[in-house]
Amino acid sequence: MLHLDLRTARLLIAAVEEESIAAAAEREGLAVSAASRRLQQLEAALGLALLRRHRRGVEVTAGGMVVLRRARAMLHEVAQLEVDLAGIRAGLSGRVRLCANETALVEFLPSILPAFLESHPGIEVDLDERNSAKVVRAVWQNSADIGIYVGDVPPIDLWRRPVFRDRLVVVVHRDHPLAARGEASMVDIVQHEVVGQPEEGAMSHLLTRAAAAYHRVLKIRVRVDGYDAVCSIAETGQAIGIVSESSARRYATSTQLVVLPILDEWAAREHQLCARNPKDLGPAQRALLDHIIQRSGFGSL
Repeated sequence: MLHLDLRTARLLIAAVEEESIAAAAEREGLAVSAASRRLQQLEAALGLALLRRHRRGVEVTAGGMVVLRRARAMLHEVAQLEVDLAGIRAGLSGRVRLCANETALVEFLPSILPAFLESHPGIEVDLDERNSAKVVRAVWQNSADIGIYVGDVPPIDLWRRPVFRDRLVVVVHRDHPLAARGEASMVDIVQHEVVGQPEEGAMSHLLTRAAAAYHRVLKIRVRVDGYDAVCSIAETGQAIGIVSESSARRYATSTQLVVLPILDEWAAREHQLCARNPKDLGPAQRALLDHIIQRSGFGSL
C-alpha cells in the first residue's frame, strides 16, 4: 500500500517548483542524497517515474502531475486542519449566516441548534428564513454561508447532502367531504380547491408537477406564505391545504382540522444541506456545518 508522508509530499512539490532536486533538498532542509532517495522510493512504490531527470535539473512527468495534485491537496487538508484546531484551542468565534426553508427552521433546527450554541458561546448564528429557491440563490451568491432547502433546484454547482426527511399531508376542515376518507392522493386533491403557496417556492413546483402527472391542474383558491397560514385558511373550510406532517399535527391539536396522509410517493421529501465548498468555509462556519451533519443521522463529512 502506498504511504505518502507529508515530508515526501512537500519534497515532491518543491522538486517540481524548483525544477531541481538539489534546490528542493535545500528548501526542505535535507541532504541531496536523502532527498533523491526519498523520491526514488516513492517512484518505486508507485511503479512509475514522477520526475524526468536531465543535466539541467528535473521536470515532472504525466504521472508526476497526478501525484503532485494529490500531494498539494493533502497539504491543503493539513493546513485546514491546523486552522480548525487552532480555532478550537482558542475558542471559536465568529458569525455564521444560515439560510433555511420554513420546515427546517421550525422542525429541524430547533432540535439541534441549542447544543451547538451552548458549546460554542463565541459563535453567533444569523438565521434567515426563505423559500428553497431563495435559499439556494443566497448560498450561491455568498449572502449565506450554509443553506437547507427541499425540492429540485437549478443546476447550480453547490456542495450538498441530505440532512432530514419529512412527509406532506392534506389538512381539511372536519366537515369537508375529504375528511371522512382518512387518506388522500393527488387524484383526490385535484378535485378540490387548494390553498396555494408562493408560485416560485419548492412546494408549488412539487404540487404542479404531481398534478401534471395526471394531466390535471390544481384549483388554487388563494395563495399564502407559510404552513400556519395554509392551516388557518383550510380551517375555514374554503379550501384544502398541503403542509408538512409535523406542522399539521402541531396546528391541528386545538383546531377544527383533520390531517390526512398522502399516499403518493411525491409526498415524501428529502431536505438538503448546501454550501459553496466546505473546504473554503471558516472555522466557525465549518463547525456548524459539521454539527448539522453529525446530528442529521446521515453520517459525517
